[in-house]
Amino acid sequence: MFDNSFNKKAFSEIIEILNHTDKQLVEKIPDTFIKFLFENMDKEYEVEINFFNENWEETILEETKAILALIYRDYIVSAEERKDLLIEEKRERERQESELREKYNPDNLFKNKHSEIPNEFTENTQLIEIHQYPWYRRLYQKILSIFGIRNK
Repeated sequence: MFDNSFNKKAFSEIIEILNHTDKQLVEKIPDTFIKFLFENMDKEYEVEINFFNENWEETILEETKAILALIYRDYIVSAEERKDLLIEEKRERERQESELREKYNPDNLFKNKHSEIPNEFTENTQLIEIHQYPWYRRLYQKILSIFGIRNK
């Protein structure tokens, strides 16, 4: 079901964290979810979390942090707190979407940000004559320049 090895490693880390969590909190998590974690965890991944370190949460995977946040929101907090968390998540999502919309707005994508052209470019608009010689003439000039002969 889960081919992504990061998810499987995250599930392994979740199991390890739950093994070191207060039993009353773990009992709030449905058995079906815990069974799902056990079935999909990476059994060969050796979890190395030092719970004695104050900053142990900095050593876990980002996926693990996200799953822990979901477990906390969906199973551990009260219904009122869950409602507040969902509102906060919705606001954050809307803020991120508005930033992306502003940054990648297709209406502004092709607008010329520098509509004014500096005068130095518009003042001198004379035609310049370019001498285009045929290829054999340029080859002849190149051969003469190799021998140090100038042709006028």
